[in-house]
Amino acid sequence: MQGYLLKIDWSVMFSWKEFWGWAEVWALFIPLSVFFIKRKQIPPLFKPVIYYLFIALVLTALSDFSWRMKFRLNLPPWASNNIPLYHLNFIFQLLMFAWFFNRLNEPFLRKVKKALPYVFMAFVLVNFTIIRPIDSFIFNYSSELNAAEAAILLFYCLQHYVYLAQAEQVSYPYGRAVNWIIAGLTMYVGVNFFIFLSYSTLIKFSKDFSIDIWDVHNYLWILLCCLIAMGLYESAKSRS
Repeated sequence: MQGYLLKIDWSVMFSWKEFWGWAEVWALFIPLSVFFIKRKQIPPLFKPVIYYLFIALVLTALSDFSWRMKFRLNLPPWASNNIPLYHLNFIFQLLMFAWFFNRLNEPFLRKVKKALPYVFMAFVLVNFTIIRPIDSFIFNYSSELNAAEAAILLFYCLQHYVYLAQAEQVSYPYGRAVNWIIAGLTMYVGVNFFIFLSYSTLIKFSKDFSIDIWDVHNYLWILLCCLIAMGLYESAKSRS
């Protein structure tokens, strides 16, 4: 291990470019810092979001490590492949946020909202067994998976705003806190849907451009994390 560490150019490791390359990881510490400071005041309603933050921290840290260190540490192919980690991250993102929306218990399209996670998991199973070979989950980035996940989450967000427009009074407390989180999620999935939909093609035809366009995802990811932090802070403030 010491020999590997000596081969790393540490001046590059502490550059702005390297810091930005880890954006998907360090951005999560923005809402997590609020959680650690205010965890006793944050209502149980927000548990699915908090669970996702920890899941995403583990998966994105492993993913970014394998991607950014594969040449510096000469990692074997199985250790430098971060595609299954991205797939798992998006699956958990859908499941945790769907759980969060269903916990809001909004009396609008309840059966549809409860069924969507099962529909999504059925799609994942069909996509990686019938439409694609099973090993494509590990070796091939799936635009279909990520675009489907973004589309479903966008539906959850939009139906929430339709409910708010129709409701005289919301059916749960901490409305401002909920709206901060959903606003961030709406912007994140609304823009990224189009990136995810075409990303497999971009990787094949222009790897450099695909890397550049992922910066848009990272900006939106940071924005999402900031608005989740605002939501958690607002929920704790409302409860104290």
